Amino acid sequence: MAEQGILLDPDLAFRESWEQKTYEEIKKHTYIDPLYDAGFKAFLNDEQAMISFLNGVFHLEGDKRIVSATLKNTEINIIFPQVKSFRLDIRATTSNGFSVNVEMQKAKHSRFIERILLQHSAFMIQSKYEWDKEFLSEPKCELSEEERARRDELRYEIPPTFAIWICDFPVEKQEKYRGTWAIRNERGLTVTDKVKYILYDLTRFNKKLDSIRTTEERWLYLLKHAGKADCLPDFDDSVISDAIKRLLVNSAPDKLIREQARDMVLTEEELDHLAAMKVRARREGLAEGRAEGRAEGRAEGRAEGLAEGESNGIDKSLDVFRSLGVSDEMLEKASQILANSKN
Repeated sequence: MAEQGILLDPDLAFRESWEQKTYEEIKKHTYIDPLYDAGFKAFLNDEQAMISFLNGVFHLEGDKRIVSATLKNTEINIIFPQVKSFRLDIRATTSNGFSVNVEMQKAKHSRFIERILLQHSAFMIQSKYEWDKEFLSEPKCELSEEERARRDELRYEIPPTFAIWICDFPVEKQEKYRGTWAIRNERGLTVTDKVKYILYDLTRFNKKLDSIRTTEERWLYLLKHAGKADCLPDFDDSVISDAIKRLLVNSAPDKLIREQARDMVLTEEELDHLAAMKVRARREGLAEGRAEGRAEGRAEGRAEGLAEGESNGIDKSLDVFRSLGVSDEMLEKASQILANSKN
């Protein structure tokens, strides 16, 4: 099961034991951490919470405010041949015509931006499909000129589709905690206002409680601090108060806490990422070894040293991951796997 320093496929007994320990650890806390899928959905996958959250994200006030939101099935009809099913975290349509996808991303994986683009492409097609079903009737044998004109007008029109990604890691090319991205030409002109990506970098959101002013800041503050807090402010907002209550460990359904524990143990996607880091480290080590070997007249020396280093224990393996920029969260999970593979 183990491969020179990292267990790439944790055995069932180890995973169940790890999940049980995680479950017991969650029970010691006041709140379920909304930075993991189960907690995130319990916190925000609610109509009133989404209305408040989205009004904060889009800075909508007065008559422009979203007054209703319909939570949609998160499974996309377009299927991808990958280990993880292609499902969104939260998907909704709003009273002002927005189609919105809200994602919580705990750890950064390879090709993160390409993942956003791929997922948004599928989300856009799904949104267009549902929009067409609502606004275009079934084809008739004979169409009037007015009906043909309307069909021509709507044939390629898309609803506004906005992707909101909340990231618990540094987002590249983004200096502030919020970045709004769009499709632009070489002159910086926006091609369309109907496609936008709003990326939140929680590592750069450092506002203190007494400086929180907006609805957007309130939700971000709670998302960042709930997992470690003993008491959370509700900002005299009944919607936020209800969302906080859904995170209370003492009153949460046992099923939710079990799901949260599973989310906090390595997923298949994270296992793939750690394996990719291991392969990359090995390749870089071998390349360095060949260079040193040529200089010393023994090309095999570095490769032997790397193999020895990999078998020397947890610290060396973790140092490799750390040097490649693996997040603290992933390092902690990797250390548990390494400890198990050593036993």
